[in-house]
Amino acid sequence: MAEHIRGRIQSGILDSSPVEPFTGVIGVGTLFLALDTERVLLQFRNSDKRHKHTWGFWGGLVEKGESPYEALTRELDEELGLVPDINKLNPIDVYQSKDKNFMYYSFVAVIEHEFMPNLNGESCGYAWVNIGTWPKPLHEGARATLSYNKGNEKLETILNLHKCQI
Repeated sequence: MAEHIRGRIQSGILDSSPVEPFTGVIGVGTLFLALDTERVLLQFRNSDKRHKHTWGFWGGLVEKGESPYEALTRELDEELGLVPDINKLNPIDVYQSKDKNFMYYSFVAVIEHEFMPNLNGESCGYAWVNIGTWPKPLHEGARATLSYNKGNEKLETILNLHKCQI
């Protein structure tokens, strides 16, 4: 945790315009939280990817001219073969590297039902898991978001808020 800075989500992060004025590399990722089973979908990264054979979020890098939301929907379509109907996209964390040249925005996408992804070559597996029973090894960024930055509590809060609305 000493190698990065965690802070608030940048205002307008879900707008359709690119993030300004940050000039470094931006990544975006999400977990899916299914209301019917109260479980979370994680990705198992393929052996030819950075952080190979670790469990983590679905997503990738924001391309020039893209908003984080546009990048996330593009990445989901590539990695899952679809973009499921999302009830609400909740920001849960933002990471900035110590050198301030990399930012990663983490979200939780609330959906009604679990689904089966059609994986591309970036993943070699997936799992629907209960909140807090994370498979190992977790990607270090996912571990920081879920374990050190109160991710479990945030997921439970999001789930409880949606239950109240039903």
